[in-house]
Amino acid sequence: MSPLARFFLSPPSCRDPLRLRAAVGGKTVLITGASYGIGEATALLFAGAGAEVLLVARTAEKLAALTGQIREQGGRAEAYPADLYQVDRVPALVERIQAAHPRIDVVAVNAGKSIRRRVTESFGRDDLERSLALNFRSPAAMLMALLPRMLQQGGGQVINVSTVSAKQPGAPRWGTYQGSKAGFDVWLRSVAAELRPGGVRVSSVYMPLVRTRMSAASGLYDRLPALSPLEAAQVIAYAAVRQPDRVAPWCFCPASAATGGWPAWSTSPPTRST
Repeated sequence: MSPLARFFLSPPSCRDPLRLRAAVGGKTVLITGASYGIGEATALLFAGAGAEVLLVARTAEKLAALTGQIREQGGRAEAYPADLYQVDRVPALVERIQAAHPRIDVVAVNAGKSIRRRVTESFGRDDLERSLALNFRSPAAMLMALLPRMLQQGGGQVINVSTVSAKQPGAPRWGTYQGSKAGFDVWLRSVAAELRPGGVRVSSVYMPLVRTRMSAASGLYDRLPALSPLEAAQVIAYAAVRQPDRVAPWCFCPASAATGGWPAWSTSPPTRST
């Protein structure tokens, strides 16, 4: 990414391993969508900072390899293969995780599904159902199962790895993706104020384009500036260290305000890295 593109597009990030270690060292961090891309990079980064990482994703073989890699590097990791499209199985997954880990300090909601397709091409498909399952219903069900314990233990943090698309005007062919991501974002922002008195902080990370398997699938973004998975993980690290309400690229703030989104002043300082 060019310096100019980085200036305009990059959210605040934490590149200081000591600050990240001070924030998450000795804590238990649950990461969904942990097998590839942003989730994998976040697991490696947080485990390297002394956190115990609990890895949730569909690909059991990839999770096993990542868990082994973290342990070989001296970190702590546990794999929990699960298909989060199956929302009805989420409570049992959380029960199994909590039985083995009495305290969970941070939940990074990262798993997501992106679909770019005309609505007329979605007739007869399950695009909307699957997107809502993974982008909204599944993370909401997971948090509804996790939050009672987090409130009982005196607090914790939820980091929602969202997208700038969730705050932008509707775009043709992206209705399913934008609608499902925005729906969960609004739900989580709505309950955030209710959770804060119990010590649970909610940080919404509005991520710009990241170079991952998901963004590469359409081929549309190959020439556009994008963060690497590690750079995206460092943005999540910033959220863990600073615990802001929102994190986004600075140029996104006035654009969001102009289109009826949350006001510019509600975002963390835009160009600060720690």
